[in-house]
Amino acid sequence: MMLSEKYSQEEINLYNPAFCATLLFESIREYQSISDKGMHCSLPYLVIPMCVNPQISSFLPNSISTPVAGWVANNEGVLVEFAASATAFILIVDSAINFLIEKRGIDINEEGLFLITDDKVAKKATLISKNTDLNNAYRAAGMLGRWFASASSVESVFAQLGVRP
Repeated sequence: MMLSEKYSQEEINLYNPAFCATLLFESIREYQSISDKGMHCSLPYLVIPMCVNPQISSFLPNSISTPVAGWVANNEGVLVEFAASATAFILIVDSAINFLIEKRGIDINEEGLFLITDDKVAKKATLISKNTDLNNAYRAAGMLGRWFASASSVESVFAQLGVRP
C-alpha cells in the first residue's frame, strides 16, 4: 500500500520519509553507541511515533537510567492511545526504512538488526538545528535509541508501552 492511498498530502508532507529516515538514522546511531549490536528491526515502529509526537517526546526522561516501566507508570496519560498511534505509523516507518536502505545508510543483518553502514553522515542537518520542533524530534530520536539499547529486552519495551509487535 502506498502512503498516498492512506494519508492526505498534508500528512505525507508532515511525515516525509526522508525526515523520518533522518530520525531513524539518529536513533540507530545512538542505539549503536550504547550497544555493540544493531537496533532490532521492530524498534523503529516505536521510535518514530514517539519522537514525532510532541506530547510524548516532551515527557521523555533526560537519562537512560530511568527504567521504561517507571517512566510509563508516571506518564500513563500521555500514552493512552500510543498503541493505536504506533499502528497508524506502520507505512510511514516502512517508508523511512526503505529510504535508508535504498540510500545505503543502513543495512539489516540475518538476526533482524539494523546497522549503520555509512557512518560519515552528518550528525545533524542545519535545517533541523534551526527549527525547534524538528530539533526536539531529533533529540528525542537519539534519546530513544540510547534508552532502548539499555533496556533489558525488545519484548519488555513493547510490553511496557502496551504495543503488540
